[in-house]
Amino acid sequence: MPKSMMSQSRIPSSQSRQRGMGMLGVIVLIALAAFFATIILKVGPLYLDFWTLRTIMEEVKANPQQIEGGARGITSAIDRRLNINSVYGRKGSDFIVKKVDGNTYRVTLDYEDRVHLFFNVDAVASFSHQVEMTLQP
Repeated sequence: MPKSMMSQSRIPSSQSRQRGMGMLGVIVLIALAAFFATIILKVGPLYLDFWTLRTIMEEVKANPQQIEGGARGITSAIDRRLNINSVYGRKGSDFIVKKVDGNTYRVTLDYEDRVHLFFNVDAVASFSHQVEMTLQP
């Protein structure tokens, strides 16, 4: 028997029969990918809205010279920016504006959003952001 024939005959039969992932493995992989894609597509917009709201709060803080009227002026400035950015799920009254001292105000946004995922499973996301701003006298 030549040496090349002997080396081939020593390979265990189980190794020569392995071919890769079976159909069940592929189905499980597709199911997992669909599950995570559903979560990302449903929960992602909640985070995008929060990032927009946070940016609005930071813009209002960066431009205090455009605000007149204390807490009511801050709420009005936030409302205008919400309309400009087409944010319809929140309004200026959802923001808590408290006077800290003198012309300094603390603006707080604290809320939860719920989104239906599938069957009887919902996702709840809690968001909170706070800024302090000093208005011009």
